[in-house]
Amino acid sequence: MLYEKPFHPANVGNTLLRAVSASLALAVFAHVFAPPAEAQTERRAQQNSQKQAQKKRRAPVAPISTDGPLLLQVSLNDQRMYVYDRNGYVTQTRISSGRPGHDTPVGIYSILEKKVDHTSNIYLDAKMPHMQRLTQTGIALHGGVIPGHPASGGCVRLPFDFARRIFEHTSINERVVIAPDVRAPVAFSHPFLFSQLPSASRSLIREGSAPRQSGIDVAETLLGISPAHAATEPAGRTLESAAEARVAERDRLMAAVTRAAETRAAASEAEKAAQKALTDARAAAKAARTEAAKLARAATQARNALRQRTRALKQAQSRVPRNTQRVRADRLAELQGRVAQEEARVAEATAEVKRSADASDKAAETAKAAEDAITTAQDAVKTARAKGSDAASSESDAKKAVADFDRAETNRELPVSVFISGKTGKIMIRQGFEAVMEADVEIANPEVPLNTFVFTAIDWADATQTNLKWMAVEVSETSDATSQEIRQRRRGREAAELPAETNAARAARTLDRITISKDAAERIAEVVKPGSALIISDYDKARSETRYRGTDFIVQMPEVVAKITRPTPRPVVREEPVQEAGGGSFFWWGSPPPPRERRRAGPRHRQPASASSRGVW
Repeated sequence: MLYEKPFHPANVGNTLLRAVSASLALAVFAHVFAPPAEAQTERRAQQNSQKQAQKKRRAPVAPISTDGPLLLQVSLNDQRMYVYDRNGYVTQTRISSGRPGHDTPVGIYSILEKKVDHTSNIYLDAKMPHMQRLTQTGIALHGGVIPGHPASGGCVRLPFDFARRIFEHTSINERVVIAPDVRAPVAFSHPFLFSQLPSASRSLIREGSAPRQSGIDVAETLLGISPAHAATEPAGRTLESAAEARVAERDRLMAAVTRAAETRAAASEAEKAAQKALTDARAAAKAARTEAAKLARAATQARNALRQRTRALKQAQSRVPRNTQRVRADRLAELQGRVAQEEARVAEATAEVKRSADASDKAAETAKAAEDAITTAQDAVKTARAKGSDAASSESDAKKAVADFDRAETNRELPVSVFISGKTGKIMIRQGFEAVMEADVEIANPEVPLNTFVFTAIDWADATQTNLKWMAVEVSETSDATSQEIRQRRRGREAAELPAETNAARAARTLDRITISKDAAERIAEVVKPGSALIISDYDKARSETRYRGTDFIVQMPEVVAKITRPTPRPVVREEPVQEAGGGSFFWWGSPPPPRERRRAGPRHRQPASASSRGVW
């Protein structure tokens, strides 16, 4: 049992006296040992001048200057992003990729969307300034904190200032490569790489130039491919002739819309006529059924009357005795007259039965014909409706074809994306985030890996704007770096060494093995321009990503199906009950804390105070 000191009024006075004495002592101590106000002001001025000097000594941030299409390469091992344009290396920056368990997927992406102020709908309204979307499932470039190691939820964080500055230079559909180790792009040329069709408005034969080629050389000039890659192209094909062909194609599509509309209108009129015929047939059938029922009742009544007349005749005949000699002559004449009268009535009833039966049968046939007419009219209505539905569907398809054609015409001003997959043996073309075509491609020695390359058209080769300059970059999903080397490479905060250059000979060997169809080559030759890209990979496109509208080719190595399907649940805020006034002590809200028990010898564990027992001065 603990000892309790007895209460005495003098104890309260002593306690208050000690508190007042301690307060006075502290005040005197602070007044005596505090530095004078002038010294404090001088110290603050000196600190401010030192801060200003430090700011002046800081090197100014170099502005970013770019020219032409950009290629952004993110190295996961270096935790850096390197920026290249048509002239080569531009700049680099530190980044923070996805932390373990939320790794940033390796692959080839395009910038799909740009927003200066973006708020995440997945991570509790997290701010993601200068967001540049790479996938529709949550991967993007955006400004964020860079701790020097992977720490994001899967996105690529950029320093806030760099994200703002690079945001002004990037464009939609520019490529972003994410790999463990990246390779620097190199200037590249190859007969396979595409060229645009010449334009009649731009003179191809200039003073001092060679005459126009034909045959096989024309195929190389116009399509940008060697004879091994496409059939011979007729001479004279230009952008203008291709435009005329597209005008004719649109006219054909519009004619299909007109024909479908006329067919639908005719089917609608036919349906109205069939519906009217059905209404008339139903009315005629109703009248015929009514008449047939009436005549059937008359025939029944005639038969009943015949039966009654027959019974009356038999009664009259039974009254005539067999021995007529026993009956008076007048009585016999009377009975025989009644018999003759009933026989006449029976004959008349029999004739009426035959007449009413014939009329009833004829009415029944008429009613049946009317019912058949209803069936025929119903079939006609169904046929007309089916024709109208088919015509409406054809008209809708024709209008959709025209809309797709017009949208493709609008997208023709945008760069084209071409993807060749060694896994599927297909060539796929997209423009303006819309699929253009898909066809088979021939790959020599398909058992040998193609590797993954991105070829980007960076500029026109000359004033004719027919041939293009290209740069090539190799993408690898593997890395030979050890964990120690990766940690060492991430330590530096200054500019890192530039990545090694892409092996151009390996890229050329990959292109040598590929043969595309003439149709695909023609489509590409009409729309290829600076900013266009050719992607070749052993992988297929990421179908879990490209199924969404508004996306370009995404090649993940390997494909990673997005795990995030719904926003993160928000924490539930619990309301703490408010303590009524007068229920606590002077220094504590709520109940005062319970007395702490003395612990036995052993390791001490610090226990956090609960919300209800935490006090406020």
